[in-house]
Amino acid sequence: MLLRLLTIALPWLILFSSCTYAQSEHPFALPEATLQQRLLDIAAQSNWQLNAAAIEQSPPLAALNGRYSLEHVLNLSLRDTHYDYALDVSERRIVITAASEATPEGDFERIIVTGVSGQRRNILNSSIAITQLSNLELRQRTPYSSAEVLKNVTGFWVEDSGGETNNNVSPRGLRGGEGFRFISLMEDGLPMTYDGIWSDFFLRPDSTHQRIEAVRGGSSGIFTLNGPAAMVNYIGRRGSHTPLQLLKLSQGLNYDYSRLDGVASGPINEQLFYTVGGFYRFSDGIREPGFISDLGGQLSARLSLRTNAFELDVIYKHLQDNTSFYAPLVMQNHQGIEALSSLPHDYGTLLSKDMQLLNFYTPEGTTTHDLEDAQQTRMNSYTVLFNAPLSTHLAIDNRTRYAKLNNSLYTLMNLGNQTINSAEQRLTLADVSQFKDNAADQTLSLAYQRVSDGSLIADPSTLNNNGLVTATFPLYSRYQQTQLISHLSLSYQDTDWVVTLGHLYAHSDYGALPLDQWLGELLTDVQHQPQRLDIVLIDEHNQVVDTFTDSGFLSHAGPVYLIGHGESQSHSLYSNIDWRITEQLRLDAAIRHEHLTLDSTSAQGQRSQADNGQLFYSHYGPSTSLRQHFSDNAISVGVNYQAAEHMAVFARYADAFEMPRLINFGNALGWAGSAHQRGEIDYGEPIRLTLSEVGLRYQSTHSHFSGALFTTHFDPLPFTVYRGATSPQHAILINTQTTGVEFEYEYRYNASWQLKAIGVWQDAGFYGIPASLPQSQFNGNQITRTPELQLRLTPQYSQGPITAALTFSYIGERYSDVANRFALPAYHTWDLFSEVALNEHLKVQLEIKNLTNTLGLTEGNPRDDLSHQEALFYARPIFGRTITLSMSYEF
Repeated sequence: MLLRLLTIALPWLILFSSCTYAQSEHPFALPEATLQQRLLDIAAQSNWQLNAAAIEQSPPLAALNGRYSLEHVLNLSLRDTHYDYALDVSERRIVITAASEATPEGDFERIIVTGVSGQRRNILNSSIAITQLSNLELRQRTPYSSAEVLKNVTGFWVEDSGGETNNNVSPRGLRGGEGFRFISLMEDGLPMTYDGIWSDFFLRPDSTHQRIEAVRGGSSGIFTLNGPAAMVNYIGRRGSHTPLQLLKLSQGLNYDYSRLDGVASGPINEQLFYTVGGFYRFSDGIREPGFISDLGGQLSARLSLRTNAFELDVIYKHLQDNTSFYAPLVMQNHQGIEALSSLPHDYGTLLSKDMQLLNFYTPEGTTTHDLEDAQQTRMNSYTVLFNAPLSTHLAIDNRTRYAKLNNSLYTLMNLGNQTINSAEQRLTLADVSQFKDNAADQTLSLAYQRVSDGSLIADPSTLNNNGLVTATFPLYSRYQQTQLISHLSLSYQDTDWVVTLGHLYAHSDYGALPLDQWLGELLTDVQHQPQRLDIVLIDEHNQVVDTFTDSGFLSHAGPVYLIGHGESQSHSLYSNIDWRITEQLRLDAAIRHEHLTLDSTSAQGQRSQADNGQLFYSHYGPSTSLRQHFSDNAISVGVNYQAAEHMAVFARYADAFEMPRLINFGNALGWAGSAHQRGEIDYGEPIRLTLSEVGLRYQSTHSHFSGALFTTHFDPLPFTVYRGATSPQHAILINTQTTGVEFEYEYRYNASWQLKAIGVWQDAGFYGIPASLPQSQFNGNQITRTPELQLRLTPQYSQGPITAALTFSYIGERYSDVANRFALPAYHTWDLFSEVALNEHLKVQLEIKNLTNTLGLTEGNPRDDLSHQEALFYARPIFGRTITLSMSYEF
């Protein structure tokens, strides 16, 4: 009986004594040591076991002698680090882990890893404008696209109306329509693509991402490539001792959309951890074209090995996805911008089943393209992350990614607004009139005939209740690249300073450069899911005698047809010093030198005339090659002064650059207006960005604020002058100057209510249009497509299992043209999010975007002339109201 009682009681006595030891005071004699050695000393002197991953190199901690509880001495040692601890009292084990995901959102003490090197910096004591999007936010709201994520970051203008991919994000005053140009989209500290072209195709947000850090300006010109204006770093989830399994199913309620997200992570043993997850999605699209437009997903797997000597992560990611691209719609401007009744702004599209499968005559022969293939993305990437202390003061960090990137784009585009005509007027234009005049029988009449069923249009003036026709231009482009990117750094750290030397390497081998291949010109009516039209000659019996078009084709040759391949190789060396001058004052300064070699070959399709008189691209002209070398330097200097425990000011000056791109040469050859211009073409020159900013951060018990005054200057900035559907483009160099202020604010009224607000005001103008162009009179006007003012306000209520948030977004007036005559009106939207936790594992979310179904335009017609003001025009509206119901299960 006594043995039985002892057997039962002994474990409880051990547990009680361990708890008592952890909370009672005991003598410690801890010498000056690095954090890793300090933890080993604590474990040895307390007679507890230590379980920890590799601890990053840190400056020596001051000696600590006296009587402390185990909890107290651990709190003192881990203060100002990004590590947490837990005590397993049953086994007398100290478990050291990376900082918990549960760190409150908006807490300026959160450690950042993007745009810094050396000493651990948190948001408060950093000298960069940075926003951190938490894991909780990413898990609650499944972002529609990489662009949509950045709506939660101040300082960016986001045009996400193109679909899930191929969108536009503009940093701090750059005009809209540049893709992610001057922004380095990154994953785990490495750029997705060296030159930034189509980078959002290869980076999709999902639940395997732990958080996102976005740096505007600042040090982005140092620590990444071709991201002088910003860097956006998706940080992957690493497995830990706490297992996580999460499944989330999202279903569109008012449009066809289904998506499954999942992630599983946890320990394999004491040192090896795993994370596996991804998403799969299929949808007909918000703007349903009549076929499945978005289909596919991605899968990633990560193994993390953490030892006392080093940390090693090996990551594999596979992406296979199709997404649609939504071109602008025909809009009308009669004392206010409105949609056509036949082409709704919210769900309408100029893609259709009638034009899904088309045959084209190309230099490669007759080819067929399918709109359901849309934007076809394929990627296999292999990433290795390694870091280790080499000595008490020296540490090494290496990140390497090898990737095979493939993407093909096929869609229908619009060009100049002059392609929008009344159906009756189109029959009077010169090309059709000449066709009729050449007819042997002058009694024949012109008419429209639908390609799909051969029916004749009785009265073109009443066609679709708008009497309009337009031209659409099939566009194909192919991207095939094998890429190797590596970032190696060595850091020497002392008590108050750290010096980092780094090398960035990028090698890109393009089997196919994403150059324009315009496949012809089609005549269609103007409605949701339009149909092709033929212009025909009919006799008095309504019998077709002759056709002007060929199954809707006005021409089988578009403006240009280009192919190209090439190779780029970049080496960068940088040095950064991070110096804690005093407890309050920190300084960092860096310089980077890059040397780039570009080598590409391009050829242009040549036109011939078919038997029916139509033009088509029959063969290629002679190929042209060019090899060039470029070198440039970037500098960045920042300072942070922590005036009080919870308040800091910071300042930054940066002078950075974007290197020329391989596609510049091929595009310039194709769009050159003369042989003389083609003879002078090269890759261009580096584009410089100069940035200055001064900021303030403040946090209290209930609120935090971060704001910055900034100026940016791009010079020289290439600017393409579009002159409609048939005229050649004209490339000029301009410069832009922007002054602005941005802010982020969060206020927690109590445990239930909180308010988040972000905003930016910027005065952005362009200059440098040559005096030889009549548009030079517009120098100093507001940059096209970018608003002066943006605001985003989100009050949120959380009580028990219920969370509800309402987001108000305001987008200020923009201009579609450099003359600033064609205004895109200001608009605002409301988004609703709600979540109910049914139990500790199961949650249900309801998200309604654009609750009021607002008509807002993200762009006018970017492919028209420098200045325009028409009653009918192309523009791309934001998506209409979408309602998505999600269910997530965590176990």
